[in-house]
Amino acid sequence: MRRTASATAQAQHGAGDINRFRHPIEFLFKEHDRQRVICAALELLADDCGADRAPENAALVLGYLEHEMPLHIADEEEDLFPLLTRRCAPEDGFEDLVALLSSEHETDEKRYLALLAPLRAIVNGLRPPDPVQFAADARTFAVLQRRHLGWENGTLLPLARRRLTAADRAQLGRKMAERRGIFRSPLIG
Repeated sequence: MRRTASATAQAQHGAGDINRFRHPIEFLFKEHDRQRVICAALELLADDCGADRAPENAALVLGYLEHEMPLHIADEEEDLFPLLTRRCAPEDGFEDLVALLSSEHETDEKRYLALLAPLRAIVNGLRPPDPVQFAADARTFAVLQRRHLGWENGTLLPLARRRLTAADRAQLGRKMAERRGIFRSPLIG
C-alpha cells in the first residue's frame, strides 16, 4: 500500500508534536536550519558519493526531499504567502518578494526532483548513473537553496512576525499541522 505524504508525516510525528505548530514562524526558522543540514549533506555527497557514510547521508537527504520539502513549500505557498498578502502594506514590498520566492520554489522543485534517482542509487550502495552531473546538480541546488533561505530568514519571516496577527498564526499553525496529519488541537486554535 502506498503511503501519502500526510500519512508518512503522521507516522513520523507523534501527538506531542502538535506543540511545534503553536509557533509556526519559529517552526519555519527551524525547518530552514534543517534545510541547511540537507545542503551540507548534499555537498558531502557531491564531493564523494562513494564515501562510507554516503548511503546514510543520501537517505537523510532523500527522506527530506521526498517528504518534508513538499510539505514545507506547501506551508509557504498555500498558507503563509496568502496570509501575508492580506496583511502586508504596500511599503513592505511583499508583491515582489513573493513573486521571487514562488518562482524559486518552482525551480527548487525541478532541481530536487532531478536529485531523487541519483540519491536512491547512493542509498542502495550504487553510484549515480552520471556522478559528475549529480555532483553539479547537488552543488547548484545547495547554493541556490542557501540563497533562498537567506531571503526567507532575512526578509520573509521577520515580515511575518511583524504583520501576522495571533489569529493568523494560529490558522497557519493549524494548517501546517493538518498537512502533516496532526489533527486539530485546542493548543493551536
